[in-house]
Formats: sequence, C-alpha cells, structure tokens
Amino acid sequence: MNKRLGDYLKAYGAPLPSQEALDLFLGMARIVHGMHEQFAFYGQELRFDNVILSAEQPPRVLDCGVPQSRLSAKSPTPEDVAQGIRRDIHQLGMMLYQMVTGQPVPERHATHNFRTDFDETSDLLPVPDPRTVNPAVSVEIARLVAKATARDAQSRAKSIGELLALLEPSPDATPEETAKVQSASLVPAASAPAEPGQASEASPPVRREARVTLAKRSLPVVSERTGFVVNEAAVKRDTPAVTPAPPATLVEGLAQAFADLSGTGERPTGRGFKFFVAGMSCLLLLVVSLITYRIVEKFFLGGGTGVATRPTVEALRSKSETSNRPIFTPTPAPDDTRALLPALVAVKGGSFEMGSRDGQPDEQPVHRVTLSDFEIGKYEVTNAQYKAFCDATGRPYPEEPNFARLRNYFLDYPHHPVVRVSWDDANAYCVWLSERTGDLYRLPTEAEWEYVARNSPIGWDSYHSGGAPHEVGTSPPNELGIYDLMGNVWEWCADWYGPYPAEPQTNPKGSPRGTHKVLRGCSWYFSTVPCRPTSRFRFDPTLNYWFNGGFRVVRAKH
Repeated sequence: MNKRLGDYLKAYGAPLPSQEALDLFLGMARIVHGMHEQFAFYGQELRFDNVILSAEQPPRVLDCGVPQSRLSAKSPTPEDVAQGIRRDIHQLGMMLYQMVTGQPVPERHATHNFRTDFDETSDLLPVPDPRTVNPAVSVEIARLVAKATARDAQSRAKSIGELLALLEPSPDATPEETAKVQSASLVPAASAPAEPGQASEASPPVRREARVTLAKRSLPVVSERTGFVVNEAAVKRDTPAVTPAPPATLVEGLAQAFADLSGTGERPTGRGFKFFVAGMSCLLLLVVSLITYRIVEKFFLGGGTGVATRPTVEALRSKSETSNRPIFTPTPAPDDTRALLPALVAVKGGSFEMGSRDGQPDEQPVHRVTLSDFEIGKYEVTNAQYKAFCDATGRPYPEEPNFARLRNYFLDYPHHPVVRVSWDDANAYCVWLSERTGDLYRLPTEAEWEYVARNSPIGWDSYHSGGAPHEVGTSPPNELGIYDLMGNVWEWCADWYGPYPAEPQTNPKGSPRGTHKVLRGCSWYFSTVPCRPTSRFRFDPTLNYWFNGGFRVVRAKH
C-alpha cells in the first residue's frame, strides 16, 4: 500500500537506521537527478509529504507546482538552472538530516557555528552537523549533509553526481568498506553479480523509456536499469574535478583551517566571519602588547623590585619637572593616623555657592547652600580602622585591589586608606561606629564634602602618587587641617546621584532616590583633569570592586 514518507516518519517516531535513511535518500536523488537532466526542479515542493513509499517499487516523488516555463519552449537561464539545482540539493540534505536525527532542521542555532552563523551570503536555512543530535550518525552521512547544505560556493555540491562522489571508496579502503560504500551508490559495483534479467558488465545497459508523472503533464526521461537516472558513473566521469583554490588571504587561510578541523571540508564565509577574525586579531595583538609591556616594565624599568609605599623625593621631582608641575614633597604622617577611632575636625557651618559654571554639566546649576555645624574625618578611613570593624562584626575583609604593586594591601598597609569597599560597606561601618561610641556617625553629604574641600591642595593624584595609594596624612592638608580631599582615593558620599536644584537649599541630602551613589575627590589612579572640589563621580552602591574608592566619616550634630 502506498504511504507518504512524512506519515511513515511520524509513525516510526525515532531516527531511521543509517542504511534505511541512506537508501531513501538515494532513491529520491535518482528522481531529482532525472528532473535536473530536463532542466526541471522541485525546490520547496521536495518534501516528505510529496514522497510516496511502496513495497513494489522505489520511492516516487510527486510534484505540485513545477513552473511550466521550465518545461516548455522557454529555456531557463544558466542562473535559473544553478539556483534550481542548488535548492533541490539543499532540500535533499535537510531531508537526510531529519531522517537520521528524527528532528527537523532548527530555525536558529543556540550557539555560534562557524559554518553557518557567520555566513550571510545565502538565504537557505543553515543545517548543523547531525552528529550533534544523534551521535550514532555515520561520518559518511554527516559529510553528505554538510556537502548538500553548504552555504559557500566553494564547498557546496553543484550536482547530484558531485554530492554522491563522497560515497566513492578510497584507494586504501578495505574490501568490507568498499562493499559498504558500493551498496550506497547509484550504480551497482562492477564486481556485483548480475541479477536475472539484467545486463552484465560486458554488455551495454538496457535502455528503456520511463515517465515521470507531474501535476499537469508528463515528461519523457531516458533511464538506465538503475531507475530514473542516466548512468551515474558517466555523470561522475564527465564532471570535472573541483580543486579548491589555494588561500589568497589570511582570512581565507583561517577559513580553510576551520574547514580542515571540522572534517567537512567546508569553509566558513560571510562578513560575520571576517569580523570575527578581525576581532580575534585585535584581541591577540592586545594580549601580546600587554605581555610585552609587563616584560619591559619588569626587566628594564625596575618594576620587579616593588614600589615603596611613599615615592622618593628625587622620583617626585623628576616626574614633576617632566610634567611641568610644581615639586610635591611628602610630609610625615601625624600620630593620630594610628588611632582606631577616626580623628575628626570641627567645621563651622555657613553658606557657599555649590557647583561650577566651568565644570561638567552635572556640576550645574550653581546654587546657594547653607550648612549647620558638623565634624568630619580628618583622614580617610584606614585599613586598620576598617579591620577592627570586620573583626568585631565578622564581615569579610576587602578583596585584593586591582593594582598589583602593593601586595596583601589590606593587612600589610594598615595606615593606608581602605579600598574595595562598596557604599553599603561604608554605611555599615558608620552604623557600627555609632553603636560602639553612642554618637551619630554617617557618610558626608555632597554639600558637606564640597564645603570643606574648597581650596584644598592636590595631593596623591596620578602625577604624584607613583602609581599606588599612600598612607593617609602624608599630603599637605587644607586650611581646615583636613587631608587627602584632592587625591589618594575617591570618597563615598551619602547622596544618591542626581541633578542639582536651582533654588537655594539648607542641609541638602541629595536626590530622594536613584541607582548610583556619589563619590567625590580624585585618586592616585586618575589624572588631575577631574581633580577639583566640584567634580562628581557615581557608582553602584552594592559593588565593591571600585579599587581606588574609599570613604571618610562625619559625626553629625543634627
């Protein structure tokens, strides 16, 4: 009884055995090749529901819409022929993929595939390797699928004969392998015994008339005893061997390398692959440059000997002269930097103009601000002070900062400013300090910080720091006796980052809500371009990988 191949696959409910799928594929290939001999093509009509199976005869293919112009007096152009053959071969490959995997070809791949996803030159659906779905698929079938569905002109099959040339046995194949491959060819092997009623190898093949049934008319096709196809051996013999051209560029060479590694012989093409190669080349160049820089720094610039916690006066003088900046001489750290309780400076309240007319847009508009009295940290909170908080509360120590010149920074440099702390960490320290002392400690507001930072000298910025933070209190203080406002580390403020209001304010606390918290000042890592009292910076309050950010505290009186 006749049955559609689509219904048969649904009833089977699993991938077909390799030999059965290959037999069906070859049966359809015979018919498709006969159509190609007459310049007629199936295209999208070549599908499982149009293939009829029967126990008495090979598979038959029904056609539901071959354009009449291709079967009548109007001859197709060479482009029509090449496109029609290409689409039929691609359809055969997709059908073979579904028969051996039990799944249709996916519309899109979940991961990148160099053979398909980086190819933008074809509108045909990319087909992945069937072995990724069914590992039992043989290498021969995987190569057939790859050859039939290749999207670049150099790799894809241009005829049925070229496609099935993959099934020819290699010269060094064993007799068993030769027999297995010959059983899958379109023409019986010469050594195979002739069945009754068939011509032997010595006699010419018996030619007979066969008819391919179409939707609206019939087309005579001369066929061999193998079915609807003319002698496939002659097709293979007459088809010139296609020798891939040697790579002419680096991109083509890499594409050929991918083809050799994949085992399919198919080169990836398209603009996407070229962009990928260019990106990988830039990344490789960057890695090589970084490695070269580290080698030069270590062996020629003295980077391997380590960096002192405080640069020498000679080094600072030389760097200042080269940058045309005044000489900066470090000062000894005061004794109160060693105290576990942050030293404070009393600040008398008053009014001032907050913001800058010459700065960045977020420093405007300039507006009048009035503040009450408060006390602010004389220094930035140090590693030792923050360690006491961690030890008392069980909070983990900050991670190693990104700069590699001060190893084991948190434990071996107790009087340096703490870094790698989030806004949440700094705020938790203030809560713990308030509970311990009974006073109200908090982070300074933006207005308080800018109020005390006016006219502060630049300290440990990137021009003077030597590429590392320094012990607190070793740069010149401002007129209020407060240190490191313009350098060493950026400092967290209490405010949410947001636009300034235009009207005057009293004791402002910033925006009522937001996504980022404000940092003020500048650090050992940044240049002095933003190093001014009005500069604003922002960062996610929950993240602690800001390696050059710390904080100081305020003891409030209101």
